[in-house]
Amino acid sequence: MNTGETMTNATAMDTAPSRTRSWNVAMAASPGSLELSIPSSSIDGVVPLALRGGRLLSNGPGWTRIGEQTAHPFDGHGYVRAFSFDNDGGCRLRARFVMTPSYVAEAAAGHLMHRGLATNLPGPFWHNIRFSTIRNVANTTIQHRGRRLIAGWEGGAPTALDADTLETIGEEHFGGALAGQVTLAHFKRDARKQRFVTCSVQYGRHPRFTFREFANGDDALVSTRVGVLGGMAFAHDFAMTPSHYILGGNPIRIRPGEAAKMLLGTSTLLRAVGPDVERLGTLHLVPRDVDGPVRTVRLPETAYVVHFGNTFERGDDIVVDAAVFARMGFGEEFGYTGPLTPFDPGLPDARGPQRLMRITIPSGSDVATWAPLTPHGVDFPRFHPDHEGYETPALFGATRRDTRYSDPFDSIIRIDLKDRERPASLWTTPQNVFVGEPIFVPDPARPEAGHVLAILSYGLEARSALVIFDALALEAGPVATVPLPLLPVAFHGDWDGPNHP
Repeated sequence: MNTGETMTNATAMDTAPSRTRSWNVAMAASPGSLELSIPSSSIDGVVPLALRGGRLLSNGPGWTRIGEQTAHPFDGHGYVRAFSFDNDGGCRLRARFVMTPSYVAEAAAGHLMHRGLATNLPGPFWHNIRFSTIRNVANTTIQHRGRRLIAGWEGGAPTALDADTLETIGEEHFGGALAGQVTLAHFKRDARKQRFVTCSVQYGRHPRFTFREFANGDDALVSTRVGVLGGMAFAHDFAMTPSHYILGGNPIRIRPGEAAKMLLGTSTLLRAVGPDVERLGTLHLVPRDVDGPVRTVRLPETAYVVHFGNTFERGDDIVVDAAVFARMGFGEEFGYTGPLTPFDPGLPDARGPQRLMRITIPSGSDVATWAPLTPHGVDFPRFHPDHEGYETPALFGATRRDTRYSDPFDSIIRIDLKDRERPASLWTTPQNVFVGEPIFVPDPARPEAGHVLAILSYGLEARSALVIFDALALEAGPVATVPLPLLPVAFHGDWDGPNHP
């Protein structure tokens, strides 16, 4: 049953399944600016010494119930959280909205002012006949860079924040290199080359992707490479090896009926596109060090890659770990059912899970092979941050204990990439508790060891928690649990250690 079609008021929500109620409370959370100190005496367990002096950064939509209307999470306003671990074992939380023009306008008005990617303005259809101000909500990623944080978003420029106060500085153009560019929310760091890598895109029948590499610590542009694809496609993430950038083919097509309704103000941009099921899955390889043609590699089946895991070169072959959908829908992400109805956490179950696949591209071949890394549906794959583009010993992700499904997630998984025969390690939350993206913080002396951090949402109890695990002993449970007020469900985060570039 699509619970969103039947539950249109608070009374109906009171009778909804507990999982649905818990998910809706978590998705609607909006505590606003926070300055909290959690002493070590209030923390269950002990914050590891290796984490003290560092902080976990997190970004996601912190305001989705805007006026009388629920915005799609993709259109919710960015809300950056910094969890700092003190030397005495306590934790401090600082949280701020990203003060984009759309947030400032809507905070003053108390209702939606700008049409979004998947959300229309309330009222007559003619309010949505055209886009006025771009609804850049800076709500997707967050990374530390020098004296600022960079909040990424999918449809425009990233936004810079003060690294300490989290106050908004403004759009970040990297010395003008990204001015006027639609830049993907995900960025990459090449620790060996000391590079910060961005990817900008011009969508159309033949989308054009521009990769730029900047020197760590400043905005010096080191290199620019361009790849043009042969058909309509979308991208959210990319990967790289020492020799190539890698994009998912993710074929899409215009849905004529929805596109017409979108232009007339009765549908959304996200619903105006759909998957192109007649095209096989592909990966596109763009040369990194020299200008050259894009190499298109066919995958065994239809495939949509939203997030990449580890990618590396083994001899002349390229190995890509990726979270792969067999099919995609647009507009129902996170169980979104519309502006006036509750979220339905059962919608992703009907879509099917993401499968974590190891894709091997033989040297000189335009056909790849693949094999699953685990029977679990996995997303938000994370690994050693210094191993971007190079082989790594383990991968962590968010998953469901029930292997038939994936999001919303209830478990954290560790997959041993050195010993492929070793069963995955799994830790599962209590019932009706949801887990966000797990962040791996490696031990400097042992790349396979370290800690994993994740935020849990206890919707029915109106609270959250930050949990910390020994990366080699997930099943043993958290070594520390930091109690928190109810926080919004986040998208992506980053670890900011004392010696971060």
